[in-house]
Amino acid sequence: MKNLEFLKRAQKFWSSEHVSLRWWHLLFTFKRAENSLANRTSGITRLIPILLFVALVTLFFGLTIPILRVEKFFLFEDLISISGAIDQLAHGGEYLIAVIILLFSVIFPTIKILVANYIWRARSVGHKSVQRAVKLIDLLGKWSMLDVFIVGMIVISAKSSGMANATSQPGMYYFGTSVICSMLAVILLKRAIDKITPTC
Repeated sequence: MKNLEFLKRAQKFWSSEHVSLRWWHLLFTFKRAENSLANRTSGITRLIPILLFVALVTLFFGLTIPILRVEKFFLFEDLISISGAIDQLAHGGEYLIAVIILLFSVIFPTIKILVANYIWRARSVGHKSVQRAVKLIDLLGKWSMLDVFIVGMIVISAKSSGMANATSQPGMYYFGTSVICSMLAVILLKRAIDKITPTC
């Protein structure tokens, strides 16, 4: 009897409300709200979830895998990742620079991907929360290239010091792939919303 009650609770926990999805549906399932953008679009917009998934995976690798190999005096070699650079700056007392890199290279890109996923499948296209999420995406979009700029500044600062020779590493390409995929996904999202919204 207790097992049956537990199963009923579990089913209720995981069941969709159809009109909107709860946070655990977004994180742990592939469910879509009944009138979501995911259920109302076709064609190239079907690439949006793939782009978002690739953006999230490559962002993780781009943050953890080295983006630069720095050789000093042809004797010493150091591999620099974005997460490692943030850690070193924080331990070195450069808190402002560490926070800026953390914001624009980690937090903002992650939020943008998660919000885009929310817009894609969480609620009805015309829901107020979706409209607010689109505004948030627009706000984050204004800073979308700053993460690339920051990584570029790390490369330039390493190469401009005469004592070091810097070469790019795979993490750089992973990070760039994440930025491009998330930008493409957002563009497709906004185009799909523009097509559907007038008929809602």
